[in-house]
Amino acid sequence: MEQSEQSGIRIGKRTFISTVCILLAVMICAGVLTLALPQSSYERVIVNGYEEIVPESYTVTEGAKLPVWQWFMAPFEVLAGSDGKIAIMIILFLIFIGGTFLVLDKSGVMRYMLTSVTAKMGRHKYALLAVMTLICMAIGSTMGIFEEFAPLVPLAVALALTLGWDSLIGLGMSILAVGYGFSVGTFNPFSILVAQKLAGLPVFSGLLFRVGSFLIFYGILFTFLFLYAKKIEKNPQKSLCWESDKVMREKYRYDAQDGTLNNDALKKASFVFLGAFGLIFLYISVSLVLLYGGNGALTDYTMPMMVVLLTAGGLLAGKVSKYTKKELLRDFGKGMLAMAPGALLIIMAMSAKQIVLAGGVMDTILHGAYELMSGVGKYQAILIVFGFVLVLEFFISSASAKAFIVMPLVMPFASLLGLTRQSLVQGYCFADGFTNMFFPTNAALLIVLGLVNMSYGKWLRWGWKLTLATVAACVGLLLLAVKIGYGPA
Repeated sequence: MEQSEQSGIRIGKRTFISTVCILLAVMICAGVLTLALPQSSYERVIVNGYEEIVPESYTVTEGAKLPVWQWFMAPFEVLAGSDGKIAIMIILFLIFIGGTFLVLDKSGVMRYMLTSVTAKMGRHKYALLAVMTLICMAIGSTMGIFEEFAPLVPLAVALALTLGWDSLIGLGMSILAVGYGFSVGTFNPFSILVAQKLAGLPVFSGLLFRVGSFLIFYGILFTFLFLYAKKIEKNPQKSLCWESDKVMREKYRYDAQDGTLNNDALKKASFVFLGAFGLIFLYISVSLVLLYGGNGALTDYTMPMMVVLLTAGGLLAGKVSKYTKKELLRDFGKGMLAMAPGALLIIMAMSAKQIVLAGGVMDTILHGAYELMSGVGKYQAILIVFGFVLVLEFFISSASAKAFIVMPLVMPFASLLGLTRQSLVQGYCFADGFTNMFFPTNAALLIVLGLVNMSYGKWLRWGWKLTLATVAACVGLLLLAVKIGYGPA
């Protein structure tokens, strides 16, 4: 977080410029693909209210190539296209978070919450790291929450700094852990549930293998975080964000004698804000119960409800903390403006998909993977599915959207190659979520990096070894799934 007198959260200039440059390069690469690949299309049909691909309907089409100038119009076309509502909601989500956290920061509520946790858990901080990582992974694995977890990231980062670590540990034990859990979806309604339904498998079947996978990936992630935390605790200047964390580290430095915990107004305000979070998780829990029962209407309003409840909770907490009305509204507005540049990053992140679709080459990419699977062995085939979804993830981050694209294409190969449908579903799920936190086209990644003023390049430098270890574990587990005939078939 960049503090400018220094409060709240804002996107730093250097972070903003570097991210814009990376996203611009991604947009240009997507545009080059539209020139290099032939245009083509699959027929789509509506099945049970959802659009699915007809695998045998592939047709090469002739048409004018997407003009270069249109590549750079893609961010504006995103707002006017089918993803426009999602983009606008994410942007509003980001801006309102900025206002809410400036109020929490300036009122002293955030410091009170952090000081309370540190006073109780400071001597057992590695146990806290282990528990937080496990809980966040479990939330992603069972509830399918990912973007919705963004509001907790600034709190997790501030807590990590209070405990003597850095922003990367805060990101790792919060949003990264949620992303890992999402990928190893034990009961994830947006990946495993949708994919198994499309594959004709019993819902949530094959649970034992996924629980084992969950424990393996928890071990990988926690070990990585533990070793890094130990390293920077021994020598804090080895932190990749030593300089950028300096102001925040001093601001939230734990001081048992500063009297923060004796402030009754801040105590009441903290309970008010935490109560808003309680209502959010209650809403999410009820919506998921209804989703499992076949009614997913409430899940469509999860993000708007979070915006409303977080904003109301933050403003009410500020009021209870003895913030004057004038200061409250002034700082809330300042916080919103500080995060406004993030709007450009969000629509640029979603532009690669828009360019590829407008250029008519998305189905060409799909067909290329489809052809690769013809005539290969079952072990090679499962890895092709894994790699195919990794590529697709770069353009389409939505888990359920990819399921409706991937499952109809790969399921016909199950019996031909001697693969179980469960193995193919697992290949899709592993590839879907792990890269959510490392592809720059994922809007949620840009949200959380912007919230803590972390450059994308620094994030990759920190996490590339973890990514390689994760991919290696995915490959090993998928080969094991094929070997044991992971079922039901």
